Amino acid sequence: MVSSRPNRLGDISVNHVAVMARTLRSRGHDPGPWLARYRVSRRLLNTPGARISIPRFMRMGHAAIQMTEEPALGIDFGRHTRMTDLGLAGMAAASAPSLGEALETLVRYERLMSTNSRGQSHTTHTADGGLHAVFYSISPYNRYNCFVVDSILAGWVALLRELGGPATQPSAVTIEYAGPANSEPHAEWFQCPIQFDAPQNRIELHPETAAQRNRLAQNALFQELCQHCETERQRLIWGQSTTERVREAIARRMGSTPPSMHAVALALGTTEWGLRRALEQEGMTYRSLLDRTRRELAEDYVRGTPLSFSDIASLVGFANPSAFHGAFRRWYGCSPGRYRRRYGMAR
Repeated sequence: MVSSRPNRLGDISVNHVAVMARTLRSRGHDPGPWLARYRVSRRLLNTPGARISIPRFMRMGHAAIQMTEEPALGIDFGRHTRMTDLGLAGMAAASAPSLGEALETLVRYERLMSTNSRGQSHTTHTADGGLHAVFYSISPYNRYNCFVVDSILAGWVALLRELGGPATQPSAVTIEYAGPANSEPHAEWFQCPIQFDAPQNRIELHPETAAQRNRLAQNALFQELCQHCETERQRLIWGQSTTERVREAIARRMGSTPPSMHAVALALGTTEWGLRRALEQEGMTYRSLLDRTRRELAEDYVRGTPLSFSDIASLVGFANPSAFHGAFRRWYGCSPGRYRRRYGMAR
């Protein structure tokens, strides 16, 4: 029987689904049947804080691309993104003193709109005062997830243009996935050099652009909204049990080699001894939690993504596909292939 627990690959605000629906409508498509197909009701779209799993979001994006026959539809999703679609973090960014601070704010409070079990976006300052904003996306890339990168990076640029004027543009954009057959939509929207097959998904701002005054700046409001954002971010983090925080840390560090207890303790700002004791107080051990996290991640990858079993084996800490197949049979009583045929794309 398949579990009903939250998807371990992450989740995303239904505000992003509303942006997709708006984009489809602008292209002359009725989003109603598409929303119904993926069990997204009007009530859900209007529910504060509502989210859907990352795999379901990816399938919805892929279906929208098929409907419109536009491979670069993610750029259009970004173009149609408004500050109000980005929640409390978007409103805080909208009142920031400068464009650089606006983008930093949006990235800093990403957790308020989405979680990704594999990593988190971040910003870095260059020596000359420029700014790099890096978006972390689930990989390896396929026809279901390239649009996510397009929509987030394009959405960041849409925000910058709303705050700085239509001529605002990044100095460069880098994208992890291989270049598409037609990259014209990217070039037309970003209006700057673009590098595909790059190490990061990144927007680069020239020092003058990062320092440019936000035409909607309101410093008192910015400080107040940032306080609200930080309170909510801390609530999401510290409202978790030690078990949940360790599970999240394990998932983010899972790769061809499972993360050690030392590495996870270091990431959580404690020692192995302290972490072991905290888990024991919740009736848990690191080894059992590591095994459970691998099992749940494996199930979610098999059910919710089209990734090959070889890729999944590597993503959940197995040295080779045969070891993964053996473990999966022990966990679920059947092969990954049979499980995917029976339960795949179910949520």
